[in-house]
Amino acid sequence: YGAQLRFDCDAIQASEVSNDEADTDITAFFTGAHTSELVPGLKEQMHVYSWKELNSPCKLWLEIKPSEKREAFTTRDIEVGAEKWHFSIESARNTKEDVIRIRDNIIAQHNWNLKRLEKNYDGENLYIEMETEDKKFNERLGKIDTLLNSLCPDHFGEHKEETGTLSDTRFDYTFTNAPDNEHNRNKLKAAYEKGDVVIEGKYDVDVKIASRSMIDTRSASEQEGGANVMGQELLRQFNTNVIVTGGDACVQPNPMAAYGATLACEFAGMLVQLAVAHGHLNAIIDGLKIADVGEDRCNPEWAASLEELKGLFNEFYDARGRSENYFQWMQTLLCNLYSLPPMAPMAAA
Repeated sequence: YGAQLRFDCDAIQASEVSNDEADTDITAFFTGAHTSELVPGLKEQMHVYSWKELNSPCKLWLEIKPSEKREAFTTRDIEVGAEKWHFSIESARNTKEDVIRIRDNIIAQHNWNLKRLEKNYDGENLYIEMETEDKKFNERLGKIDTLLNSLCPDHFGEHKEETGTLSDTRFDYTFTNAPDNEHNRNKLKAAYEKGDVVIEGKYDVDVKIASRSMIDTRSASEQEGGANVMGQELLRQFNTNVIVTGGDACVQPNPMAAYGATLACEFAGMLVQLAVAHGHLNAIIDGLKIADVGEDRCNPEWAASLEELKGLFNEFYDARGRSENYFQWMQTLLCNLYSLPPMAPMAAA
């Protein structure tokens, strides 16, 4: 687009970048409120706000079983109602990569569970817990291996590296998210009893918002109370004129779902637009420099105005990012309030 972009920055190695290198126009981080600590100091620059008292603990689980369907199929299963909601996506799949990814996740989760048990138990209790974990792991891995072998008999043979679409034989893939409470734990228990659960986990939905998505040389030098020293340091560290962020403003699965992925795509589109704007202005500025010889001197105010226009495009990115983040924040906040038990009158006050 005519603008230099840097996507593959290493936060550790960035400080070793030579200052002799030409400045990068834009450095983009796929980061947001949940990943704002990716780079030291970035969270403060993004002005991340959070409300821990409104966090909502949730559970997730994945069910897998052979499917009776022979064609692609996707649907949603939803229960609504305060605290009782759940959101499931059901699909009939036949892609080998999905099964292999599930298998890898089962192995990774098992290894993590073993380390956790070794840390929290010892003696006879550790033996009992490890035996229970191994039994659950072997049952789930056996289920996946049986499914994988039935769908793709050559997987464990010489052709196991092949990927792609399997035959018309499919498997049902049901992924569920729900607030962690007794009502929904009973749903998970029922899923266990059917014998189809292969992965389960838990997470917290945090009500957070990143209220800033851009740092540039002007915003780093013009701040109420003096220069933004940390902002200047980040720009220097990554040898860039602009740092933009975008991704998870405050995204976790919830009953309205999916806007998190949309938000990431919105920021990606905004980055392309910003790069095009910088690229066009760079070309114009370079043209003015070439023409600025002899008697045909360019008005110096032109170049200054173009640089100012660059800053305005940066501010537009930041303003639109704030709007997108606010929309996601409102969605998450409303869903969490919908998930939490009613507050007692004294607590609410």
